[in-house]
Amino acid sequence: MDRAPINRQRGGVLIAVAGVILIVALSIFAVAVMRQAERKLDVTKAERVRLDTLDAVLAQFVSRHRRLPCPANGGAVSGALAAGIENINGAGQCVPANQSDGVVPWSTLGLTEQQATNAWGGRISYRVQPSLASNLLNLMNMSWCDPAGLTTGTPGAANACLPSPCFSATCMHPNNYLYGKGLQVQDGAGVWLNRPAPVWAGAPTPPPLSTGAAYVLISHGANGAGAYNANGIRQQLPGAGPELSNTAAVTGATIFIDKAPVDTPGAYFDDVLSHPTLATVLANAALGPRTPH
Repeated sequence: MDRAPINRQRGGVLIAVAGVILIVALSIFAVAVMRQAERKLDVTKAERVRLDTLDAVLAQFVSRHRRLPCPANGGAVSGALAAGIENINGAGQCVPANQSDGVVPWSTLGLTEQQATNAWGGRISYRVQPSLASNLLNLMNMSWCDPAGLTTGTPGAANACLPSPCFSATCMHPNNYLYGKGLQVQDGAGVWLNRPAPVWAGAPTPPPLSTGAAYVLISHGANGAGAYNANGIRQQLPGAGPELSNTAAVTGATIFIDKAPVDTPGAYFDDVLSHPTLATVLANAALGPRTPH
């Protein structure tokens, strides 16, 4: 009996079965990849909701105190007296001013530690220009600025909306108040997202509208690089790349980075940030410039 046709049939069946198995395996892999991507997207959305909540709480703090809070010390262990308390001295200044270990001061804001901790167990970092958190300067208030006001003088980070009270013509122009205030943020390709001091030719015309960030919140993502945990231990710092900028101390030259997630080694990025403009926060705190009259 010739078994060759039978063997060929069996071989064909085995190839067909192998093909089906391969298709099923590829389908399962594709579904797994899709679900993983969906989970990442869901977590990122949840982090943005968390940061939105913190934005609202910070605006409420500004409304009450006419300033932003100083960061808390991320190195404090949960339950310690300093944990979640803004690090501010008797002279009303942030300590340290560079905030290299700064996290959201949840206790000062009336929040739980969990509300200031991201989905991966890392405390959310918080950076702010020290003058905007000083309880002596009370710079988070534009209610005496007026679009019909003075456009002369040297604007800068320490300018307040003075004189107060004032008539429209003698009030400070909002652009003069905003110019030079806030933090710098870029998208990783050199495009400005927040720019406190745009190029300006100088007086007597008002400066261009500043888009400086009132503060920067940083949820350090799944890799945890740069985040403090509940034990007050900072996770490993990221290597050279865009995430490293988001662990930096606050200086006049510091530029924080906000961009789309990247999985490429050496360019990895999964931080989630919030960096509202100073004008946005003041408007949400009902402390924006008044209407000309």
